[in-house]
Amino acid sequence: MALKIRFRLGYFSYFTFIVFVIALCSFYVSVQQREHFCIRYEDPPNQLPPETCQKIREIILNYSLTTKNIEILIKKASSELQNCPWIPNSNNLKEIRSELYNCCNARSDLLLTQNNTHLGYSLSFETEAKRTIQINKKIHEMLPKVSPFSKKLYRQCAVVGNGGNLLNSCCGSEIDKADYVFRFNLPPMNYSFDTGSKSDVVTANPSIFVARFSSLNELRKPFTDMMKFYGSALILIPAFSFSAYMDVSFKAYYTVKDLGSEQKVVFFNPNYLKNLHLYWKKKGLNVKRLSSGIMLVSSALENCENVTLYGFWPFSQDQEGKPISHHYYDNNLPKSIFHSMPNEFFFYVQMHSMGILKLKVGRCY
Repeated sequence: MALKIRFRLGYFSYFTFIVFVIALCSFYVSVQQREHFCIRYEDPPNQLPPETCQKIREIILNYSLTTKNIEILIKKASSELQNCPWIPNSNNLKEIRSELYNCCNARSDLLLTQNNTHLGYSLSFETEAKRTIQINKKIHEMLPKVSPFSKKLYRQCAVVGNGGNLLNSCCGSEIDKADYVFRFNLPPMNYSFDTGSKSDVVTANPSIFVARFSSLNELRKPFTDMMKFYGSALILIPAFSFSAYMDVSFKAYYTVKDLGSEQKVVFFNPNYLKNLHLYWKKKGLNVKRLSSGIMLVSSALENCENVTLYGFWPFSQDQEGKPISHHYYDNNLPKSIFHSMPNEFFFYVQMHSMGILKLKVGRCY
């Protein structure tokens, strides 16, 4: 009887080992195939003639959000521009950087700091102007003394959205070459060939803590385990945008701090966000609330010498008309009552045409 038991256990262990080896080999083969796909999939498309490219840029700059069928037109034009060389324009960049500095000053005021928010200050919430909170000692000590963005301009920044067009883009290595990388809403990091692996700032909507981690009342360890994928990135939370999410944002701060994570939690400055909303409203972007995408694109324009956007594509079909998911990792649609992603995308395409930033909507070859 004992011999039979030992035999069965040995057989089971052998079977388990074989399954493990097969799974490991399958993973290795898939990685090799993915790497091969990214390196040798196809050659870059043929470039359009300079005069054609210039005409496309002029047409885009004549569009407005009130243009008939603007979403269809801007989608077509942005795809065509990928076959044109991007031409940076330092004068246009300096102009918009100056405008953003004068209205909002991301280098100093993107984050709440002890330097821009004194003890006892009555802070208004971003979306609830009549609701305020007094900055007491406890809150004040949670804030960094000064903004980490006030020291220098970064040479090359990558702002990585979560659009479905990132999947199979092979942009990962290009993204990781950037000096500074912005990401949004704690995205999955297991698509490195397409999205890269480097993170310097990652936003986190407080609703994520509620929906995925039981408001951090119980699931604190899974939360900190997930955070390891972001290295030493700043975790940027809009704690003072909606009063209902302030407490759970504070829990995120203390969870990261108490469990010894590499990251540091920082908070959006609601005054900066309100000023930025007014800036874009004057430009014609009339939305209830800006997305975190345009918030960080705007801040990157102040903080970086060169800005490239990846994964910003608000359409349900790719450039070739093939259906794609909303995100590269799922198809959960945004709440349209707050944001207007196609309208924001319109401004990205215009800024690309003006040489202010580079918008990458296709493959990285």
